[in-house]
Amino acid sequence: MSDTLAALEAAIIDAPTDRTVRLVYADALDESGDPTSARRAEFIRNHIELEALPADDARRTALVERCDDLFAEHWIDWWRPVCAAVGLPAPFAPKRVRRGARHALGVPYERATDSPGVYSITANDHGFTAQFIAGFPELLSVSGFTHDALNRPFANWFAAAPFCRLRLGPELTEFEWATVDGPHLSWLSELVLDRLSLGIATHAVRSDHLRGLTALKVLPMHPAATVMRALVHKPTWAKLQSLTLTGVTAPDAIQALADHCTLELESLSLAMSEVPEPPAATGFTGAIGAMLSEMLTRFFSSHPLPPGPIRWPDYWPALAALTRAPFLRRLRTLQLTDAGPSSTVFGGLLARLELTESPAAPDPDAMFPDALIRSLADGLNPDRLVRLELPAARLSPAARADLTHRFGPRFVPA
Repeated sequence: MSDTLAALEAAIIDAPTDRTVRLVYADALDESGDPTSARRAEFIRNHIELEALPADDARRTALVERCDDLFAEHWIDWWRPVCAAVGLPAPFAPKRVRRGARHALGVPYERATDSPGVYSITANDHGFTAQFIAGFPELLSVSGFTHDALNRPFANWFAAAPFCRLRLGPELTEFEWATVDGPHLSWLSELVLDRLSLGIATHAVRSDHLRGLTALKVLPMHPAATVMRALVHKPTWAKLQSLTLTGVTAPDAIQALADHCTLELESLSLAMSEVPEPPAATGFTGAIGAMLSEMLTRFFSSHPLPPGPIRWPDYWPALAALTRAPFLRRLRTLQLTDAGPSSTVFGGLLARLELTESPAAPDPDAMFPDALIRSLADGLNPDRLVRLELPAARLSPAARADLTHRFGPRFVPA
């Protein structure tokens, strides 16, 4: 590798969110005159173009197909330097083998082949997935803290590639968070915590290494309101612009966000839903009853929901507080979605077990009050707003007409 390419690779790692440096690197690859390098340059340019295109742009199909072909052919060469730097086994393309021989060969990596446009490499034995974004491995997802992972310094990952997005899948222990935390996290622009306990939230918001964080995606665990307050009230990540709350957000968590947020958010996304009390598998006895009870217990532990019961009217005071929150006028995007039983795995399971009644006519109490929608619209700054997404089924015709009049195509009834 030439000194110029080595210097540009180092610059990409030092500034992982700077797409201009990557395009300069692609130009340098072309200038090398090597056909393989030219294909790497093409992948980088196409991938960066894909990143910027709207989801419905007609040009996406051809670009995705070309990137799919390039990644399938060259991913081993592009992934090998990361493996060497981190201390992972060298990647290879597994040959077709007889049934049962796969484990014996120890296939270390699997490439995503069923999701066009997603370029990721998974190592189940090592508990991680690395996804290429804008032409480079940029998102590191840790699905399990294996003994091997705990003994491999996380700093090596961030020194080997422009990893600026980190997803931690399991519910972390404090020991695991201490393993992850360190100066290398200063490169992060996005952090995803699939299950966030109060203990980890308390540690994360005090970390001096997350000051550059601009996007946060979390599922706050119970007590969600306390976790929420810790996340948004004077945390070290004062530059945070985008907050996404995954799963179902409880009313008290929304209230805590509205009352205590000191961040100057530009994007907020959350989902709401009615939540019943965990049902019991009544009507069954013996082995069948025990089996159904075990199924429900496992489901509710793997699909965490706020403690029920929660009804739609329980959300109205919290949403009213949100309309008065100081950060509301700074928002460029606001997404409030309906994660109701009809649209979730939770609802599907209950329906299959016949533990819920058939859907009845729309409940007037489940409709967003028109006055609440007017207050929300009044609180937003029309000169900044780019997208407002609200659940269409929860809006009256008058509310939809008012929002369309105010915001035009920026209002999206989903």
